[in-house]
Amino acid sequence: MTFSQTFVALCAASLLSCSVSAHADDDSPVASSLDYQIKRLLTPSVTELAVEDRGSVYIYDSLEMKQVDAALDQHFDRIENMMFIRIHHLPPTGSGPGLVEDDDCE
Repeated sequence: MTFSQTFVALCAASLLSCSVSAHADDDSPVASSLDYQIKRLLTPSVTELAVEDRGSVYIYDSLEMKQVDAALDQHFDRIENMMFIRIHHLPPTGSGPGLVEDDDCE
């Protein structure tokens, strides 16, 4: 990854981390953002794939671990164009609060 690609990815991560919160109501702008991310991750458009082919990296924020796992299994060939931050891990028993993985990527 070149310096400029790294710089763009870090800037995008910073902007995204300021604009997307960890939890959202179903009809909120944050929920719409999460829906868009899941759609882009699992069923990217031809244009989005072309952008990835040119080396772009998309930063996915606040997805659940099961969504990340599904993407990595189904779209292994696109892995170098994906970055995940603040991944939500559900508790093993299904009770209690989940864990949000935050690697302080800013």
